[in-house]
Amino acid sequence: MKSISSRDIVKIVSLVAVVSCNSCKDNNPLPPSYGDEPVYPAVDGYPSWSPDGSNIIYNHAGITKIYQGGASASNPDSAGLWIMDADGSNQRLLMKGDYYDADWSPDGQWIVMNFGLQIYKMKLNSDSLIQLTFSGNNFFPDLSPDGRWIAYSASYPEGYAGLWIIPETGFGNSARKLGGGAWPNWHPNGRLIIGVIGTSPTSIWTRFVQYHPFDTLKSDTLAGIIGNDNRSPRYSPNGTQIAFWSKGTLWVMDTLGYHLKQLTTQGAAESLDWSPDGMKIVYVNYSFKNYDPKNNGTVWLMNADGANKHQLTYGPNP
Repeated sequence: MKSISSRDIVKIVSLVAVVSCNSCKDNNPLPPSYGDEPVYPAVDGYPSWSPDGSNIIYNHAGITKIYQGGASASNPDSAGLWIMDADGSNQRLLMKGDYYDADWSPDGQWIVMNFGLQIYKMKLNSDSLIQLTFSGNNFFPDLSPDGRWIAYSASYPEGYAGLWIIPETGFGNSARKLGGGAWPNWHPNGRLIIGVIGTSPTSIWTRFVQYHPFDTLKSDTLAGIIGNDNRSPRYSPNGTQIAFWSKGTLWVMDTLGYHLKQLTTQGAAESLDWSPDGMKIVYVNYSFKNYDPKNNGTVWLMNADGANKHQLTYGPNP
């Protein structure tokens, strides 16, 4: 059994368990469970759309078999960051390893991502891999619209937990803590950051920031789905809407927290992304309760209003 990784920690927090082994029987190892229910693993996660709209990067867990009851087998050689054309074609392994939660630079030449509780950046089509953080637990990197800054969620042994901003060159004197929170996302204007604050139930808030020295000018708490576990809010490319995950389904609302509309009913993982033109949303169709290896926990696409849902990636045959 592999040791717990950063991906595992995020999934445990999100009530998503991935169990892998080199050879499994139906009753070995013991399947994960949530209460009296088995937990089925997600095959893919963290889709992110390229700025030119041509590609989607996502994490593939390398799962080769999912057993009735929740246990699974995996191939580490196929696990890592994958990339595909926006229509789901030409799927290929980009980088092997436990890399996930990638975000693109505005010019589409670089990505930032998580690995081993730290944040890295990599130039596409090269072997350039640069570590940006070196201590604590760091998650959810999100590049500013000009590509100069990275907002992320972190917790450090000294107690410095919350939302931070660092230059895209890495942690340094310009690092700034904005306060508590997680799942940061920049507004297209580069002056607002949206995130999630609190323990379950969580609130979605907007923070108004200025670049130097990244002072928080104002914070507004949005309604979201009151009393629910709200996560992963993301601004639409034109900055007029916010898509987010709430207690197992995806929703959209305006930037004041009103005019809520539910987009999915069958379940979804907490990661999602808008197409650059704002017309579509890529997401992971997922419910930990469903034994449906080929379809559950895979990357899907839908219109921004929730219509025309269709599958882009597929899990193993039952």
